[in-house]
Amino acid sequence: MKNNGYTLAELLATLVILGLLCTITLASVSGILTNSKDSLSKVQKEKLEDIAEVYYLKEGMSTNVTCVNISTLVDKGYVDSKEVLDPKTRKILPGSIKIEDTSINITYTYQESACS
Repeated sequence: MKNNGYTLAELLATLVILGLLCTITLASVSGILTNSKDSLSKVQKEKLEDIAEVYYLKEGMSTNVTCVNISTLVDKGYVDSKEVLDPKTRKILPGSIKIEDTSINITYTYQESACS
């Protein structure tokens, strides 16, 4: 009599191996997604610093602006509200851009907190 089927042990071994492969794959993909969100967040903050520079050059030089909230940039149309969503929380970034004007140069730095 021929035995053409698989035994229960062979099927269970196959399922265990597939389960391990899926677990390893999901862990790798999760790490990649986290790293990509961190990278996107960094690039987004750099872009906001550039936008704050445009804002400062157009509106702030005469008023000695030292800080601009992200919400101000959105309200005045310098950036679309969809472009300032935190990739991790999907909410608008609550921060601000600190502007330091020295006699040599002007620096723009993203801060997690809003201007007071």
